[in-house]
Amino acid sequence: MSLPKLGFAKRLLTLYSLVFVIGIALTDWSLSRVVAEHELDALKDSLARQSSLVANLVAPVFDRIPELQEQVIRFTEGTNIRATIIDAHGKVLADSSETPENLREMDNHASRPEIAAALRKETGVSIRYSLTLKTKMLYIAVPIVMDGSVRGVVRSAMPVSRVDETFASARKTIFTVAVFAILVILVTGLLFTRRLTRRIRQITRGAERYASEDWSEKVLIDGRDEIKMLADTMNHMASILRHRIRDLESEKAKISAILSHMTDAVIAVNGTKEVVMANPMAEKLFGFSAAAAIGKSLIEATRHPHLETIVDEAFLKGQTIAGEIQLISPAKKILRISVVITGENVRDIKGIIVFNDITEIRRLENNRKEFVANVSHELRTPLTSLKGFIETLLDGASRDPSTSERFLKMMQEDATRLGRLVEDMLTLGEIEQGALPLKKEALDLDAEIRAVVERFGPQLETKKILVEDQLGTKPLTVAGDRDKVRQVFVNLIDNAAKYSPENSKILLRADPNQFGITVSVEDTGPGIPADVVERVFERFFRVDKARPRDLGGTGLGLAIVKHIMEAHGGKITCLSKPGIGTRFTAFFPF
Repeated sequence: MSLPKLGFAKRLLTLYSLVFVIGIALTDWSLSRVVAEHELDALKDSLARQSSLVANLVAPVFDRIPELQEQVIRFTEGTNIRATIIDAHGKVLADSSETPENLREMDNHASRPEIAAALRKETGVSIRYSLTLKTKMLYIAVPIVMDGSVRGVVRSAMPVSRVDETFASARKTIFTVAVFAILVILVTGLLFTRRLTRRIRQITRGAERYASEDWSEKVLIDGRDEIKMLADTMNHMASILRHRIRDLESEKAKISAILSHMTDAVIAVNGTKEVVMANPMAEKLFGFSAAAAIGKSLIEATRHPHLETIVDEAFLKGQTIAGEIQLISPAKKILRISVVITGENVRDIKGIIVFNDITEIRRLENNRKEFVANVSHELRTPLTSLKGFIETLLDGASRDPSTSERFLKMMQEDATRLGRLVEDMLTLGEIEQGALPLKKEALDLDAEIRAVVERFGPQLETKKILVEDQLGTKPLTVAGDRDKVRQVFVNLIDNAAKYSPENSKILLRADPNQFGITVSVEDTGPGIPADVVERVFERFFRVDKARPRDLGGTGLGLAIVKHIMEAHGGKITCLSKPGIGTRFTAFFPF
């Protein structure tokens, strides 16, 4: 911001004048006080000498009161001194300003400070306001000593107006000198400050340019004084600052680019656990704005108490601490965090928290564990059955032809089931690894679906299930692998036939549009609960764990269907209502 014209000069002159006035005032106060004290001391000495002289004069006639009165009147005649003679008990014996008749009415003076001091053989001094004379008075009291004892006191009093007059005269002289000096200072100071202000304005304009990162022009100042040195130093500082800002901007850009493109979320906190920095991944992960989060406490920004507990532990131990937390909002996630301690400065960055989303890793681990458990279970059941049949046959059942035939048929079914399970597992493994090639060709989707329905004819007829064909009469042509597409509908129609009750129906519908063909297979079976609909495409997932396995499924069919549809660029969805039925919808893009 630019200074107003002569603003600095006015302030400087005002400051100088103020300092000078204060100095003059202090000088006036101290010098006048010294002069007044010196004058007062001189007055005290003079009055003390005169009081001692009176004490010597009145000592011989101390017991003759009339002569005492004459002596004090004679002594003070022609002066403004008031002399009073007091005996050792404080009674006034003579006073130059009072008549003998008034002396009897005067108060006892023994309690007056100067009288009390004189009675102790000291010179008593007191300055106080006289109610009688309506002015401030100086009182000097000296003892009248006879035969080694104090017989009385001579007190002399004089107005201190002379001291005040001297004090006023000194102040007047000082004031006159001060006014003249201020005028000289104002004139010479104005000339000096104008030149100084002009040079300071040059420096100010240069500083404003440097502040706005305009390095095009240096500050040029004439002379060889401190202002010139300041300008040269500022030019040198600007040069260093320019290079440092350039380096900092480069480093900042690098760090910003790294943080912005990191797949991990990063939050930096200071020693009081306030957010100092957060990268875009942290914004996305916790659902906040970095600008709004900066300055807030960590728990206020992330709303996760367990995270703060881990950070507290890292701060307490002064070392890197790792842990895991679970997020519920804005999305359910499992995060592995590392708190790295960077420094001790409370206001700067003390800890950097790195968040690694391991939700998918945990899901895959759980899927792998569940897959191993399911495979073990699926293999164990037929193998146990086969083992039991074989042991029974070896124990003698083979000698009974009917029993042997029945056991062999059951063993054949278990072996067939094992074969399907192994085949489905191999197929699923190939698809998930992307090793399953697709032999795409133009397919009449309606014809392929009807061929699958015909294959299930005996099974459908046994349960008296009606297939309602709403595929239409026009060919539904898509590009796909014939065997894989048939496998999709084999699984869908097989499931519909298995879970539909007797005397029910299965609805087949096709809806072509500009993007592709949507085919739905709808049954009237028991349906699937809403909370597990999304899981039906998981490997070995069963809606009802207690449902008998003699329906023949391996638990991998829908998982294979999902991967085949994704390999064709399409998708498969499921919509179900318990007690009403289930509809699987497959979309094949053109």
